[in-house]
Amino acid sequence: MFGGLHSHRELPSPTALLELAREFTPRVEVLGPTPVLLDLRGLGRAWPTPEAFGSALIDAGRARSLEPRVALAWTRAAALIAVRARDGLTVIRAGTEAATLAPLPVALLDLGADLGELLARWGVRTLGELAALPRSGLAERLGPAGPRLWRLARGEDDAPLVPAPEPVLFEVTLELDWPVDGLEPLTFLLARVLEPLCASLKRRGRAAAALELTLGLVDTSRHERRVRPAVPTLDPRTWRTLLVLDLEAHPPRDAIDRIRVRAEPTPARIEQLSLLDPSLPSPERLAETLARLGEWASSGRAGSVTLLDTHRPGAFAMGSFAPGRVRDAPGRLPGARLALRAFRPPRSAHVEQRGGVPVLVAAPGVQGAVIERAGPWHASGDWWDGGWSREEWDVALRGGGLFRIFRDPLRGGWYVEGELD
Repeated sequence: MFGGLHSHRELPSPTALLELAREFTPRVEVLGPTPVLLDLRGLGRAWPTPEAFGSALIDAGRARSLEPRVALAWTRAAALIAVRARDGLTVIRAGTEAATLAPLPVALLDLGADLGELLARWGVRTLGELAALPRSGLAERLGPAGPRLWRLARGEDDAPLVPAPEPVLFEVTLELDWPVDGLEPLTFLLARVLEPLCASLKRRGRAAAALELTLGLVDTSRHERRVRPAVPTLDPRTWRTLLVLDLEAHPPRDAIDRIRVRAEPTPARIEQLSLLDPSLPSPERLAETLARLGEWASSGRAGSVTLLDTHRPGAFAMGSFAPGRVRDAPGRLPGARLALRAFRPPRSAHVEQRGGVPVLVAAPGVQGAVIERAGPWHASGDWWDGGWSREEWDVALRGGGLFRIFRDPLRGGWYVEGELD
């Protein structure tokens, strides 16, 4: 037997009906927030009659502030169609599917605009009228969809119930007999939590992209931290190091009597290393190194540079270090890159011009005649900030070197911003 759950009212959450169905059976097919189909085989020992089971299902829904529709039938298709049409509880006995569905409108089959208009022109408005048409004639006129609609109108299944997999929660909780205070005993306890958590992830072919650590304190409050490394990992030693470093920077305010760690799963990394390239440091060791640098450096001074959406020269922000794959541009030698080694602060320079273009540059450590040049580029900052502007040039000097220079009209001088490598 199959059961259908439907709601014509707005649900408090998209999974409200699914959570209700899983209280009765783990074999549940999800067709969206509503309806939901249940496989009721084997539940006859707990519920003597279908009516008793349907009433229990409605009562459980009302306890959750839901007003569900329930339809019980011996076919999946009959339960799905009936639950869309009738309020309350509907029980369809075996062998009566076609007669029960006959007066219902064909719109319950989700025909689509074109097919629904075609059936309306034929004068077919109920499932009984559709089931009375010859099956071979529907196949000739509608193709494979014709026999399928004919079977659905009679309440016959066209596909098996496909149960949705239950969500897997990667979480480990440790209740302590005695509260602990300090990072040294906590480090030992974290190993007891992280090792089974990482083993569970590994068995399912997953890695942890982030960990949520919740520490229950003796004053009944909670200390929550979230750690996300540069790359997902399964190494419990790496996770323990990252959590300890984070707790050193953000220690709990009281002793700890409960530890809970929850992982954010992601597909495990599968990588084939080259036999010709030199060995690279493992991502786990890289994540540890970055965490130690972040703990050692000031806030906002360790990570990866992220460009800002502005023309302001040198503007950037620091974000999490998560490098992607480097791709060489077509026609460029592998590994060749052009980078600007910026001078902090820019070096004041004397620039001679001829015809509006620079011909000589003299600055501390930079001096020579200009043999090639590109520019000028007139830079400005954010649209709301008109208090500054620049005129930039890239110049190659006779003595060697490729430099970026700029003229600042506000300060009335020339500067060397950096060297291009």
